[in-house]
Amino acid sequence: MGPNLRLLITITGCLWGMVVLAQPEIPFTYGVAKGKVPSAVINEASGLVVSRAHPGWFWTHNDSGDSARIFLIDDSATLRSSYYLEGITAYDWEDISLMTRGDKPYLLVADIGDNGGRRPFIYLHVVEEPETVGNPTAMDTIPRAHITTWVMKYEDGPRDAESLFFDPVDECIYVVGKRELPAGIYRTALPDQPADTLLLKRVGTVPQTFLTAADIRSDGGELLMKNLLHVFYWKRQPGESIPTMLKRPALTLPYQPEPQGEAITFAADGSGYYTLSESALGMEAVLYFYPRR
Repeated sequence: MGPNLRLLITITGCLWGMVVLAQPEIPFTYGVAKGKVPSAVINEASGLVVSRAHPGWFWTHNDSGDSARIFLIDDSATLRSSYYLEGITAYDWEDISLMTRGDKPYLLVADIGDNGGRRPFIYLHVVEEPETVGNPTAMDTIPRAHITTWVMKYEDGPRDAESLFFDPVDECIYVVGKRELPAGIYRTALPDQPADTLLLKRVGTVPQTFLTAADIRSDGGELLMKNLLHVFYWKRQPGESIPTMLKRPALTLPYQPEPQGEAITFAADGSGYYTLSESALGMEAVLYFYPRR
């Protein structure tokens, strides 16, 4: 080995070591399968959020084509309860989120899908989280009088979206565009009392596309988004707004691509995150947990 080659190897090794040291630490590790969802009922899981009323369990729903119903599953993906939202039409449900008002947890069901980008209005259905666990083979009903529906529209015209979350810090709703590159970030306040159509204002972008889900940690300190191949992560600085946080590059987290993976949520205690997919390509949908290091 000549001296020039030795020098090149030494320099390369030093530079590689600097690159490795310069990489930020990835706060989560690879996923563990927790269980398969009952595909006869939940065959196109398109949203996932942790339950407050039932610790360690989750709410999910199907994509377009299903009736207006939500499902409660446990941490092994076993179906525990089903609820029908009376008087609601499910056009294209794409995500589900959670917010707390006072001491009460509410589920936010996002009817925001729009493959053709033609819907002038989209909808957000808000229900107090059910506390009872019913018969999983039957379906309970949430009365229409107990459901608040908000009509929303984008300030710059219709678009497809599959990701929505409620920020507990600024108490606003955020919707993330799906098909644009970069993807638009839209925000609106959620009033305490009934109001006219809510205007979703564009407040930023992220350099990702085909985003299918988003979730924010219960204290607002961490944010996840995902597309079919990757999971993206941001950590919020003290006093930082969502648009400011999203100006920083995301960390790409460990993720095992799923068949049509469209759902993600943090664990209630922040110990990791969960993903769930549709049943597609002859493969069953699996609930995965990605632990924090």
